[in-house]
Amino acid sequence: MNFKSKVFRFRDRVPVHRLFLKIFSWFWVTALVIIGILFVGRRVMDLRPIDSSSMYTSVASLVAAEAAHAYESGGPMEFAHFANRLAAGHKAQVFLLDEFNKDVLSQAISNDALRLASQTGKDQLVTKYVPLFERIAAYKFVSRSGRPYTLVIYEHSLGLNLTGALLSAGIPFLLGLLFVVTVLCFWLAYHIATPIHSIQSAARRVAQGDLSARVPHAVSLRRDELAALAMDFDSMVERIETLIRTQRNLLTSVSHELRSPLTRLNVSLAMMRKHASQEACDICERMERDVARIDARIGQLLTLSRLEAGLPLGKRENVNFTLLVEEVVADGNFEAQSLGKSVSLKSSSDVVLETADSLALRSACENIVRNAIRFTRPGTEVNVALDVDNTASSRQVFLTVRDQGPGVPKDALQNIFSPFFRINGPGRREEGNGLGLAIALEAIRLHHGSITASNLNPEGLEISVRLPVSGPAAA
Repeated sequence: MNFKSKVFRFRDRVPVHRLFLKIFSWFWVTALVIIGILFVGRRVMDLRPIDSSSMYTSVASLVAAEAAHAYESGGPMEFAHFANRLAAGHKAQVFLLDEFNKDVLSQAISNDALRLASQTGKDQLVTKYVPLFERIAAYKFVSRSGRPYTLVIYEHSLGLNLTGALLSAGIPFLLGLLFVVTVLCFWLAYHIATPIHSIQSAARRVAQGDLSARVPHAVSLRRDELAALAMDFDSMVERIETLIRTQRNLLTSVSHELRSPLTRLNVSLAMMRKHASQEACDICERMERDVARIDARIGQLLTLSRLEAGLPLGKRENVNFTLLVEEVVADGNFEAQSLGKSVSLKSSSDVVLETADSLALRSACENIVRNAIRFTRPGTEVNVALDVDNTASSRQVFLTVRDQGPGVPKDALQNIFSPFFRINGPGRREEGNGLGLAIALEAIRLHHGSITASNLNPEGLEISVRLPVSGPAAA
């Protein structure tokens, strides 16, 4: 298992406070809607009885008595003149209903006004807001002659009625309530979103290879599900870090411990060949090849361990990457010709990588090119291309290696960069140990670059490497 050997492809980072804004907005809008429903239902649709001791009730009783006197003394015509005088300058209608809730002038009256008149008690002033913010006031009384009447005033002023409704509700109270709701929603959203963001940040650092990342301790003190999630996350990362450290220490220790006996075996075989027969010499040669193969594998393990630990293979210096690739291609072509294959290079210009590790870069390029030579079909050519992208904000060099082999199953394109991963199938030999591309991945990662694999059409595999470039080299 190698945690860092995976190639992570992150989405563009989402805005940090998107979850916070969602939670806050939903709580705030929900609370605002509830307040609005209560306000509208209370102030617009409900009846509002006026206390009998109020000045409005006293004025209503005087106006009602005058209206009844006008009707009883002068009939409908006199009451019509009275109603016009009362409503002069106002967008209102005045109705006088008899004991059967019939208008004395036989005017059409709305159902809301009739319903309000029937629900009004004796000597009681009641107001009501109806749709479109029209207001109705009704006052039920008994005239001096003993006849029951109901005085109804129907106002049509939209803006004034809305303002009046708001003022009657109490603007300071409404604003205060809105402020309290906003503060509570803000605190609740912050209380939920902040620990989630902390866990997300720690997870992103772990995914990038920083196994020392932990969730801030303050999250673990919350005593809720998010605190339990944070503690489980820290335990998981700690366990992964322990496993990887143990694996690396094991590989390094075993590799170092095996180097010494292998060296003694080589010396012993060399001494044996001096005094052995021809048949024994052949056996010694075979043993020497096996020892050399084991020694090479141990060397690869040590290289991979150093790169995974972030340790360079050589000193940091300016590296002519173009010249390095040309040398690797030349060596690879020499090896490929003995197998009936070839390697070609197409390069646009020379580039220099500043403060780079030439040994690590050479190891990466050699492993990629040799992997392509191993799997390309006999009689075909491995194509290597080197180019520089000057259009981006930071200049980058692109190295692509294409073979004409069987390719890789789609679900294994990322796994081929894992140590000891091998694909068996038609057209593949049991060569290799699954370390070459893992070393290449770690070497490229050491230089803050990226490496990917993709299948070609109709066949073949392409390995693409992208590295940041400091500047062009002198010709």
